[in-house]
Amino acid sequence: MYPILFEIFGRQIGTYGLFIAIGALAAWLLIKLLLRTKDKGGKETKDATLVFLICICGGLIGAFLLRPIMRIPEIIINWEVFRQLPVNVMFTIIFGEIVFYGGLIGGIIAMIIFCRGFKIQIPPMADLFAPALALAHGFGRIGCFFGGCCYGVSVDHSHIFAVTFPQDALTASAGATLLATQLIEAASLFIIAAVLSIVYKKIYRQELSRYSGIIACLYGALYSILRFVLEYYRGDAARGIYGVFSTSQYISIALFIVSIVLGCIILKRKKRPPVSSVL
Repeated sequence: MYPILFEIFGRQIGTYGLFIAIGALAAWLLIKLLLRTKDKGGKETKDATLVFLICICGGLIGAFLLRPIMRIPEIIINWEVFRQLPVNVMFTIIFGEIVFYGGLIGGIIAMIIFCRGFKIQIPPMADLFAPALALAHGFGRIGCFFGGCCYGVSVDHSHIFAVTFPQDALTASAGATLLATQLIEAASLFIIAAVLSIVYKKIYRQELSRYSGIIACLYGALYSILRFVLEYYRGDAARGIYGVFSTSQYISIALFIVSIVLGCIILKRKKRPPVSSVL
């Protein structure tokens, strides 16, 4: 594909980074669009702006840290091999990848800490960010496709999603015919983003506050299923396989369980009485 898109003043601009930026911009535009459903005074827009920036920072930290954390057992077991590697090679092996689930965990932690510190309601904010996250992630996967990472298993040339990566691909083997799991995931994420946006507008336009948080749970359930299944078709061994599942599949199982449990709790909430009856 096209790992390097163009050069500006002698500096190469990578396709992956470009689509990450496009995804972030698209996510913010979607957040602004969804806020029109319920934000009349502008306060929630200001809160969302701050939380958005905080989540990006937390997401970047988490994305870079999850892989090194998951490699700790491997490093301990194979320490004699790792200690003989040059420092730059060891650093690349340990810190050379970013992981979506790490970014998701980091972003959630950052949101919780920030919102609790400034007394911002977390469930409505999580609902607002869920469709935007799916949208941004979809663009990110397109960046993976053009960059040549997160590729799928070997398939026949006749397969509808078959792709052959060039010599300068980030990690994919040049000349091998592989399944374009990046595009499959991107298309699925765009569908999830559309579904979540429709549900968001329905719930918050009707001011069904007792269902606050359900959209975030729906995102967690849908994406965890998608990722768990797609992991069987991924061909990049760097993901980490422990036992019968990959690292991402274990996280997907945990995310699905948490999303379903929290979703059931939210759906069982009793209808809140109107303000007049309370007064």
